[in-house]
Amino acid sequence: MLLKYLNELDRAVQAAQQEPGQVQFSHCVECANVLKDYLRGQIEPVRVRGTEIMESLLPEHFEEWMAAAGSAESACLHA
Repeated sequence: MLLKYLNELDRAVQAAQQEPGQVQFSHCVECANVLKDYLRGQIEPVRVRGTEIMESLLPEHFEEWMAAAGSAESACLHA
């Protein structure tokens, strides 16, 4: 499962970098959140290594993507 989630995150990051947009950013954030949730339930060595790999996959501007995805989600909730 770890490899599956890491691959999904990697593909989502690549897609968001190739074609930036709200949908891609939201998908990337969703993949990262699924991976984080999965890692929380793992033994420490898996959790630590999985987190290291996840962080290496995320771009420096990932927090901006999170903000963009959050503002899009917020707009949908208030519509």
